[in-house]
Amino acid sequence: MKSLRILLSSLFVLLSRAAYQQQFFVNTTTRSIQDALGRTLIFHGVNVVYKIEPYTLDIADSEIELMKQWGFNFVRMGVMWEAVERTAKGNYNDTYLDEVEKLINKLGQNGIYTLVDGHQDVISKRVCGEGMPVFYANDLPTKCEGGEIPLLAQDFGICKSLHDYPNIRWDADGNPNLDDCFKNNWVGYYPSPESIEIFDRLYTNKEPYNLTDAYVAYWKKVANRFASNPNVIGYDPLNEPFPSNIYTNLSLIYEPGLFDSEKLQPLYTRAFNEAYLASGDPKISFFEPSQFPDEIGILGGLVAHLGFTEVPGGAQHKDKHILNDHTYCCQLSADICASGEPPLSRAADCLEWHSKRINTRAIDAERLGVPLFISEFGDCWDNDACVAEIESVIQLCDEVLCSGWAYWQMKNGFNPTMEPNTGAEGFFYANGTLQNKKLKALTHTYLQKVQGELLYNKFYTSTSTFSARFKADVKILAQSELYWNKGYWYPEGAIFTLSSGNKVLKEGYDYTQSSSNSYTIQFQIINEALHGKIISVELVSKEVIAPQ
Repeated sequence: MKSLRILLSSLFVLLSRAAYQQQFFVNTTTRSIQDALGRTLIFHGVNVVYKIEPYTLDIADSEIELMKQWGFNFVRMGVMWEAVERTAKGNYNDTYLDEVEKLINKLGQNGIYTLVDGHQDVISKRVCGEGMPVFYANDLPTKCEGGEIPLLAQDFGICKSLHDYPNIRWDADGNPNLDDCFKNNWVGYYPSPESIEIFDRLYTNKEPYNLTDAYVAYWKKVANRFASNPNVIGYDPLNEPFPSNIYTNLSLIYEPGLFDSEKLQPLYTRAFNEAYLASGDPKISFFEPSQFPDEIGILGGLVAHLGFTEVPGGAQHKDKHILNDHTYCCQLSADICASGEPPLSRAADCLEWHSKRINTRAIDAERLGVPLFISEFGDCWDNDACVAEIESVIQLCDEVLCSGWAYWQMKNGFNPTMEPNTGAEGFFYANGTLQNKKLKALTHTYLQKVQGELLYNKFYTSTSTFSARFKADVKILAQSELYWNKGYWYPEGAIFTLSSGNKVLKEGYDYTQSSSNSYTIQFQIINEALHGKIISVELVSKEVIAPQ
């Protein structure tokens, strides 16, 4: 009978995979991402965002193979508003979306799924940023409005128009020269009167611009395009939204959480209901809070709880929402990244900051009844300080059982809101060789798919030992998958063990095991007596257990 069960199970898996494996939803009881077979999913991956034309990064087949070897099953891909609606209101660029979908499908064929990211930084080219079409950013003020506060801010150089920067030149279309934009700290462009006005139009649907309507229409176009694409896991409605108008409503910067509830929640609700839900096959909404003032880099770093009263689509749609945040140590203080990234001497401070950030957001996610995902972190050079930065975030994500994370980012490119020509952010040096310190830090052993509820997940870098626990569900007729990287962590090989209580499980009786490649171990609990039991998973380097 057991042999028959194994045969039927394997047949069911083969038939089911073709139809269902690439569909995703949120289990609101365990607050985890699951596939249609019922397995808990964990995603490790990377951002793929190119902020200027042609707005897509070329990723070769050989690079996709590397991504699989690095354990990446997730990409956060910038599909920016200005790229979709390129030349005029309502004039959508299907050729661009065709190219995006080709890349999404190529990744999906290799088991790498895509979060479509509505990326922006400083909202528009008009303000030395990117994201929104420039034709929605006309008639911008050059003075901050709202009484004495913005006047005081102008005196201190905070509310400073881009036209007041003497080192910025302008083209005939009214856009600043991108090379000139680098001459100033791009973060300082956020509180400019131009940026504040554009964000305010977006959140308030101010007439005659009706920017909220245009934003929802952009998402309708994108959601309808990808509604039936099984390789798209969800949408990130707006990258790092900035609070506005902070000069007419000071509470937005003095009262953490207010911006979330008063501005973002209504905006995201419209995007979810009118675009994602209306598409007929809604993907998961990975909704983001602001990076300020819910987190403030003063007094050792202050992190407040978010102000969302419920998920944007309402409690009845919690199964289509994930709380999505970013964490960078550079946010901690103005001096910590004076040299470009946090020095190794500040690693303890960085760890404390990330701990505050991730643990607070884990509590927020629990209150809202959804998983937590960290879709940006890192952005560092290939050195020991970068390793410390990466390790701190990944380990904390494991501790709170984040549904996943994505490093910033895959490949270097001209980035309007990054220091130019640092060559820092990607995985490749200019000569094409790999940044191996960074990559080793990102290739932690982990369970990608779990036949049940994941309870614990930990990789010990000092010994290359992996340990996990999950509650087995033998009704799930599909394999768990464990990722491991032999080259970086197990050069002598490794010993894989499953146990329950004090009993070591027997292959062929308690579980089946297979491997489709050199970096995943697939196994399935088949002993019905183990249903609901806690299964321990361990992978230990042979180098560690070898006789000394």
